[in-house]
Amino acid sequence: MIRNIACSALSVAVLGSLLTMPPAYAQDIPATTAATESYPASYFSSAAPKDAYDMVSRLPGFSIIEADADVRGYAAALGNVLIDGARPASKREDIGSLLKRIPASTVERVELIRSGAPGVDMGGYALLANVVPHRKASVESAFEAGAVTATDGWAAPALQWEYGRRADDSALEFSVKLQPELDDDTGRGTIRIDQPSNSATRLQQWDTRTVKDDAEANASWRRPLAGGRLTVTAALRGEQVRADSRMWSSTASDDDERIREREDSHEAELGARFVRSLGNNTTLELVALQQLGWLEEREHSLEGDDTERFAKSNDSGESIGRMELTHLRSASLSFNASLEGAFNFLASDSRLDENGTPTYLPGSRTRVEEKRAEFALGTTWVPRPDLSLDAGLTLETSYIAQTGDIQLRRSFRYPKPRLALRWDMDGNDQFRASLAREVGQLDFEDFAASASLDSDSVSAGNAQLQPDKTWQLAAAWEHTFANDGALTLGLSHDWITDVVDRVLVSSDDGGFDAPGNIGSGTRDTFSLDYSTPLEGIGLVGGRIRSALLWRNSRVTDPVTGNERAISEEKPFEGEIEISQDLAERGFSWGLLIEHIGERKTKYRFDEIKREAEGAGWTLYAEQRLGQRWRMRAEATDLFGRDFSESREKYDGPRDRQPVDEIELRQRRTPGYVSLAFRRDMGG
Repeated sequence: MIRNIACSALSVAVLGSLLTMPPAYAQDIPATTAATESYPASYFSSAAPKDAYDMVSRLPGFSIIEADADVRGYAAALGNVLIDGARPASKREDIGSLLKRIPASTVERVELIRSGAPGVDMGGYALLANVVPHRKASVESAFEAGAVTATDGWAAPALQWEYGRRADDSALEFSVKLQPELDDDTGRGTIRIDQPSNSATRLQQWDTRTVKDDAEANASWRRPLAGGRLTVTAALRGEQVRADSRMWSSTASDDDERIREREDSHEAELGARFVRSLGNNTTLELVALQQLGWLEEREHSLEGDDTERFAKSNDSGESIGRMELTHLRSASLSFNASLEGAFNFLASDSRLDENGTPTYLPGSRTRVEEKRAEFALGTTWVPRPDLSLDAGLTLETSYIAQTGDIQLRRSFRYPKPRLALRWDMDGNDQFRASLAREVGQLDFEDFAASASLDSDSVSAGNAQLQPDKTWQLAAAWEHTFANDGALTLGLSHDWITDVVDRVLVSSDDGGFDAPGNIGSGTRDTFSLDYSTPLEGIGLVGGRIRSALLWRNSRVTDPVTGNERAISEEKPFEGEIEISQDLAERGFSWGLLIEHIGERKTKYRFDEIKREAEGAGWTLYAEQRLGQRWRMRAEATDLFGRDFSESREKYDGPRDRQPVDEIELRQRRTPGYVSLAFRRDMGG
């Protein structure tokens, strides 16, 4: 904990010292309007970016926020990046991967859009980045090959191929990627188990490894159609997870325990978007998406003569249809309306056996279906160039039916109003404020049972779960510097009802921990984002970027009645990155420090689990070899990264029973290095 606090203090100290640096002035000044800043491709030339991701990452005061693929529906799952004025047709594809497939040579400009821009649906974000490609005919392709190896001896190859053909408003793109990963659940360490009742202590050695192999193929086709523009996307994704753990002790009376986990998931997605102008001031947008997923999970634990097996099979799908109209009444007033319908399902079948005897889990066999509709109206008013107001109302209705072990049908209807204000105080300062009601979405996985044999924990499904409802009041101040630096301070307060946490679910076979609602709570957050060039301290082409977030939540524990934080919410998150681009030498390097001071606590009815992890770092360097080749090397956590997990286990509800045992798991993950060569062709 002391180390975490020290890291946080160091972060703030570094930022404070940089705020006093003398300014350094950029050569290219972006074109600016009241709510939009336009950065031409020449603005990024000193960094020699290879793709749109490199360009967007260098926007002052902007950080990419990925779409939340687990959120059902389209509007609520979007990220904060636009491609040629429109959001990606796919809601499942990683925004970073999409931007990396757009060569920098095909980008005309990147726009930074602030709330209040007429005719732009901000999607609840204060800032959007819009990558605008040029219309020149071009054919590009790229092939990347490399390898990654860990300090414990694990090694694997990585491959990627991209192809793009563009002409005027038409484009055809393909990509294939094979990416291995040594998960940070890997490592060696110890497990210490103390029993306060008899002062007994047991110490075990622990060796665990988790390897992921991801494969992904994407295709995109765009062309003019019927006076508008049609974009069609398709994707196939697969992931294999292989985890093996062993726990043993030097005591002859203790049996070794081995755990084997296997998980295979596959996903297919097809999407289409059609955008057309209706007259001079109205735009129609139609979106259709279909996604299907399959998951197979198997776990086997063996300890002496005792054996446990857990198996789970999931089939899931989502169908979405959406229509949106945007009308620009004048340069200062715009309206938008949207209608969205979606059908989602999850069919889950799970089984837990202990020494060959089945153990019943609530929600072990279930099918959940949801039909949901969402209607939204919004308006943006700019009464004067330095002031804008954004208001809207969304009406959401949802019908959920659950069959299988539990038969239940429920319906929900929620209004979600929002109001946002932007005030440009002067040329360098902007104030933003918003008030909105947000309604969380139920995670279908919470309706189904699950188990982890490695941690010896079981979670039941809870058919009575309701979505949390939140009123959020937020404010932010953004200050930009003449040297393309930016400082943003944000503050928000949430009033939450029906907080989703952990509860006790009873059945004929006893009590089980499960997701559930535990009443009302609050959450306060403070964020600090800072970026600036480092010419002021003599680091030509250098830049520092940091993102820090403090979070404090309060809720009443349903077991003890005491006040505590919401389960699994991290009190602090932070990362700092220093980079330097030496365009004349074709060389760039950087150091990323992340996971600063991260920790979280999970409260079950019979257990309190606290997790903490040490800060991680990645040192990277990239060298251009001529006009077509690039070489990139990375080193991550070469000396390992520490993880710890403590569990206070009670022999029953925490308010009635004393602590039965305290388990402390500590391990260190191996570091790894990677080397990749990229060859660009065409252009």
